[in-house]
Amino acid sequence: SNEKISGPGVTYIVKYLGCIEVLRSMRSLDFTTRSQITREAISLLSEAVPGTKGAPRKRKPPSKALSSILGKSNLQFAGMSINLNISTCSLNLMTRDCKQIIANHHMQSISFASGGDPDTTDYVAYVAKDPVNRRACHILECPDGLAQDV
Repeated sequence: SNEKISGPGVTYIVKYLGCIEVLRSMRSLDFTTRSQITREAISLLSEAVPGTKGAPRKRKPPSKALSSILGKSNLQFAGMSINLNISTCSLNLMTRDCKQIIANHHMQSISFASGGDPDTTDYVAYVAKDPVNRRACHILECPDGLAQDV
């Protein structure tokens, strides 16, 4: 499906859990810290949003360093089933009913992404900048192995 991605893109139906402000540039952090940030964001939002699978295990409270990097949550569209469209130029999150755009991120604005990790199998997290949420970590719930595809 490479032609699809370079054309209109590929669309997945996923659950949007919201986003959390990221107060520091991801580029200034090492890979381990970036991974911890996305993992912490997944834990926080999966606990905040009703009907999600929740964090897979009891988590220890985040370190002070992590707490100082993550800002406030935006749960405006949390828990909604949305269309995730991925093309070579952008990633688009849109409500399924009224086709309202939740976020549209050009690939250059995405600084870090992780998905389908062993302890967060059903989640994809990515950090991107946009005019509305500034720099934020967006969390998608992608059940049944979909996180790997995304």
